[in-house]
Amino acid sequence: MFRVMTNPLRLLPALALGGLLLCAGCETTKNFSVEEAPDYMVVRGYSPFYRTGPMQSRGPDAALPAQTRVKVLRLEMGYSLVQLEDARTGYVANENIAVAPPRRPEPEVSESRTRNGGSRRSNGSSRSSQRFRGEQINDIPLPDSVPPPDLNIAPEDMPMAPPPSPQASPEKPKFRF
Repeated sequence: MFRVMTNPLRLLPALALGGLLLCAGCETTKNFSVEEAPDYMVVRGYSPFYRTGPMQSRGPDAALPAQTRVKVLRLEMGYSLVQLEDARTGYVANENIAVAPPRRPEPEVSESRTRNGGSRRSNGSSRSSQRFRGEQINDIPLPDSVPPPDLNIAPEDMPMAPPPSPQASPEKPKFRF
């Protein structure tokens, strides 16, 4: 009635094929292009950032502060490949990032502000923080009565020390260690 299997290696290809079919539905990686990559934000301060992956032989290449915006290029299990705003790519732990809220619209910057010392980034966006315009320590000029320092100082002549006198060698101990 039942035939006893004498060679269990015949069953190995069928098991391998079944395992592949089973795991094909368990796709855990999602890839995104740079243009359509979702914005995420670092939620834990000083999150490790790895350029080549979390298993690299050295420690993290950078520590990302909280509220840093990143684009997720590949969402994986455990660590995801992200792109920073300065175009560097690397890996960050999934537990340290979360979906970012939408960006606030930036206020329009008039041309008069940029000519009067306001800063503009190279990509055209303006910086939202105000600069300190008060007097700073480095802005205070030095008084004119202070002479400039003399940097051509010759070394002082030091008298030569007498050579050490030869001393008799100390006696050897009369015991052994």
